[in-house]
Amino acid sequence: MVLGAALRNAHTIFAFVLIFSNAIAGIWGVLLDKKNISNPKPFWFCVGIAQLLIFVQAILGVSLQAVDDLEPRDFHYLYGFSMIIGVALLYGYKNSIGQHRFIMYGLGSFFIMGLGIRALFLGS
Repeated sequence: MVLGAALRNAHTIFAFVLIFSNAIAGIWGVLLDKKNISNPKPFWFCVGIAQLLIFVQAILGVSLQAVDDLEPRDFHYLYGFSMIIGVALLYGYKNSIGQHRFIMYGLGSFFIMGLGIRALFLGS
């Protein structure tokens, strides 16, 4: 039970961190596309962290379900794993989209943020 409570708290905390980090990456990507910011290297670091958090969330969620023997919440899982698919799609189009990759990653980060918000509300 202690492990389950710790996993639940970690899963909730990382959900908020995931949502806010993807919001920051989204804003940053839009500003880079509009040429308001000129240095993209820190942006890619931020995107990498934001997307890594998605996989951390998935591992925490699966661990929580296994430890607490939770009943599946279909749409919570759908939104959670759709974020992973979103990361794969963004990565797949990264080089082929050319100069519009910043706006693509910015809007993609906003989309992932929205999926995170929906998953958070459905998981509560």
